[in-house]
Amino acid sequence: MFDVALVGGFVVTPNEEALLDLGITDGKIAAIANPGELGEAKKTVDATGLTLVPGGIDPHVHCDLAIDHEGHDLAVSFGPDVVGTAALIGGTTMLIDFVWKDQDESIRSGIDRVRERWDSVSPIDYSFHVVLRGRLDRATVAQIPETIDAGFPSFKVFTTNVFPSAPVGGVPLMIDFGSLQEVLETTRDNGGIVAIHSEDDDIVQHMYRRLLEEDRMEYTNMHLVHNSLSEDLSFRRVIRLAGQVGNAPIYFMHVSAASGVDAIAEARRDDQPVFAETLHQYALHTRHDYEEHDGMKYHTYPSLKEHEDAARLWSGIADGSISAFATDEQSTSYQVKTQGNRVDDVVGGNAGIEPRMSLLYTEFDKRGLGLRAFVNATSTNVAKIMGMYPQKGALAVGSDADIVAFRTGLDKTITKDELHESDYTPWEGWQVTAWPAMTLLRGAVVAEEGSFVGDPTGGQLVPRSISPEVAKGRRFV
Repeated sequence: MFDVALVGGFVVTPNEEALLDLGITDGKIAAIANPGELGEAKKTVDATGLTLVPGGIDPHVHCDLAIDHEGHDLAVSFGPDVVGTAALIGGTTMLIDFVWKDQDESIRSGIDRVRERWDSVSPIDYSFHVVLRGRLDRATVAQIPETIDAGFPSFKVFTTNVFPSAPVGGVPLMIDFGSLQEVLETTRDNGGIVAIHSEDDDIVQHMYRRLLEEDRMEYTNMHLVHNSLSEDLSFRRVIRLAGQVGNAPIYFMHVSAASGVDAIAEARRDDQPVFAETLHQYALHTRHDYEEHDGMKYHTYPSLKEHEDAARLWSGIADGSISAFATDEQSTSYQVKTQGNRVDDVVGGNAGIEPRMSLLYTEFDKRGLGLRAFVNATSTNVAKIMGMYPQKGALAVGSDADIVAFRTGLDKTITKDELHESDYTPWEGWQVTAWPAMTLLRGAVVAEEGSFVGDPTGGQLVPRSISPEVAKGRRFV
């Protein structure tokens, strides 16, 4: 007898899309059967008329992140309690945040510090990327293998300081390419992957100085600082380096420009293990949206680009160059998000976790990309690349019963008053054709009809292990 039977739904499994019943035991999918053939269960949930897909996975969120850009009042982005609750209501069941290691602590100590916070307040399953920044010493690099063995195999680096000064604890964000070479060699040899915020720092810093000299510091010029040329040059340099050190796996974060997609596509045609995410922010907004009176609410780094860049992101999803959609979630109040108005003081990140799945379901359907592509881009591909498939990212026997049940065929308008992550949304007024009716996390209903009904501290850490298959690149994802 199953703990839960989820019956009557249209289910997307790794092998088919059909009316199927799911049997759940001990938080995992124990059986998948044709309608009426499942057998008995302690509890039966009627999913008739709903479309069931794997719970979304967001590989790029920033909870509890200090926002201390020069000229701002000190603020901290909302924590796992707020962001995790909104994510679950919106159909996302796992988040990957970041460990920003203090200079005087080990990587393991940094992980333990952040994990203690998540353990105490998170309603959603989670893991962490480890941020490596500034000039790395050999002792830090030497900790990478044990960090991978502990279940944290992904490391984030920056090829730019992003801002005119280093705002995060006074430590430069940017890693030099010699240190990056060592990191790539170490992750390659020990089963890790490097995630990269990739921009050309020379161009970024030059454009800050140029706009200052020309008195053109309005945030509406952000696309001139964090520009497409910068993305092109930095992506190609990183790709070349990763290839030269033995095809080390790499993952580009928040791809924003056509030039970046093209660089990734070329590398993947050469069978390099290069993967990438974009944001629905970049795919559905452009730099012209900055022109609104509060257009800074749309901004996240690098920057919004042109209409043709957004179009290339969608074609990159279609042709496999872009593997996934993330959010770069850094949820704050409207007041904090809109307090800056210059290219050097606007607040990055955005509030987009709750409507992400519904927006993307709608856009994939509208563009004729299909349910399979939607599932891959919001869940399966991240699970495969980041090392938790098939535990996560699939509706398959043995997988965690992380399930979102969509009500489709709607004509729904997104409004901040219905959302749970902030007092504003950059998606105000957007129309969607699908919205979650129910979300299950490891077999338990945690959200229903726009309300959180789960355990406020029920989230669990998910240890990860990068599959050797990642080295196959496009032949794997």
